[in-house]
Amino acid sequence: MKQFKLREEKTFVKILKEPPTLKQKVNWSRRFYLLIFIFVAFLFTKRVYMANMIIIANGQLELPKQTVKFPNDIKVLNLNVSTGQEVCEGDTLFAFKNMGDQLDQARVTMRTSNPNEWILREQLALRKKIELSELLIEQKNKNLNYFDEIILKKESLLLGGIHEEYNQYSNMLDKKAKLISEIDYHKHEIEILKKHIAQLYVQKKLYSDINIGELGIYDEVQYFISPLDGVISDVFYEANEICYKKEEMITIHQLTNATINTFFDPEEIRYLEIGDMVDIEFPDKSQTKGVISKFFVSTYALPSEFQKKYEPTERNIVAEVLPVNKVDEQTWNSFYKMDVIIEKSRYELPF
Repeated sequence: MKQFKLREEKTFVKILKEPPTLKQKVNWSRRFYLLIFIFVAFLFTKRVYMANMIIIANGQLELPKQTVKFPNDIKVLNLNVSTGQEVCEGDTLFAFKNMGDQLDQARVTMRTSNPNEWILREQLALRKKIELSELLIEQKNKNLNYFDEIILKKESLLLGGIHEEYNQYSNMLDKKAKLISEIDYHKHEIEILKKHIAQLYVQKKLYSDINIGELGIYDEVQYFISPLDGVISDVFYEANEICYKKEEMITIHQLTNATINTFFDPEEIRYLEIGDMVDIEFPDKSQTKGVISKFFVSTYALPSEFQKKYEPTERNIVAEVLPVNKVDEQTWNSFYKMDVIIEKSRYELPF
């Protein structure tokens, strides 16, 4: 048997090198257009979501305030406060002098310079009546004495048996009685007139005191006391200036109980209820939450800062929004009279 032998010669295996893998080029155009598409789709989705799911409204932050006005003109003598200063109830804010209406002041001055002119005329007229009544009484008394003499003569004749004088005697008695009645009437009239004069004296004194008191109003220095705790937000007149009637002198704002007046489109009323939660965005982009506490009875014109120019004035439903947490009140106070954005979900979502 032939012996099997392996070849011991060297063999060569031919190895083929794999071709190098080429790197794929990045399609930047495709990626760029994809990003644009995603961005546009995001904006479109957001716009559709905001238009159909979110109610957006404008609001103004308000603080309770006390506006100081006067029913007549005043002159500010000195001012103890300035804008932004905090005051407490009972603090003296300014001193003033009541100027009053110029016509009223002139009338009071005239009445005071020539007081009770009509009372003087009335007193003179009453005294004249009293003097006339006294003259009449004096004349009637003389007539009464004359009748008494005639009656005595007639009585002596009647006693002497001359009965023809009886009719004249009776007539004289009637005239005497009439005179006595007239004299009593004039005496009673004089008493009444004297009482009326006495009343006029009392009225004259009272009327003079009133006139002097009215005139004193214009000279008296008065002081305005703060009716509440707060901060002076506006001072419209300085010392030695005249604040005319019904114009604002000072405005005091409280630093508590801040609210937001929110102006909702009337079409959104069916999605709004008292107690609804809203998101609030302040001008510095900080956010907080609030709750609708009440709706005002009627619609109100949209403030000019929210009104579109050259378009008809819009009327909106106004709701009052309160902070959910009392801690947020201090933050709200710093944005007084600033515009805020209110957002509320149109539908109650389960998540």
